[in-house]
Amino acid sequence: TMIDLDWSSPEATKPFKATLPHERLFAGETDGSSFPNGGLRSTHTAAAFTTWDRSSPCFVLDRVLRIPCAFVSHLGAGLDDKIPLLRSNDALNKQGLRLLRNIGIASDARAIHSFLGWEQEFFV
Repeated sequence: TMIDLDWSSPEATKPFKATLPHERLFAGETDGSSFPNGGLRSTHTAAAFTTWDRSSPCFVLDRVLRIPCAFVSHLGAGLDDKIPLLRSNDALNKQGLRLLRNIGIASDARAIHSFLGWEQEFFV
């Protein structure tokens, strides 16, 4: 639950309300107020953003909803190990579809999913 202002209130000083807006589940921002601000860089560019990784399932652990996230900088640089993996999956999807169209196989395919599992790591 988040605390937000009740913008629909006709009062001049808006009251607070507890809410969980769905649009705030997909992106978040870290608190940039704790970054040093004596240099040439603005503090808002020192902040990083979290975004919901919708390719990974949410799960409940210890009665808490866990939402897998990716962590990116203000300029879009990946700050965690997940961003390169997600970008690689996008590149594989794009170029794999291009390959299928060019060789005339499954030209109506809309997505390519790559999987990595135990069977690719152990050979008996």
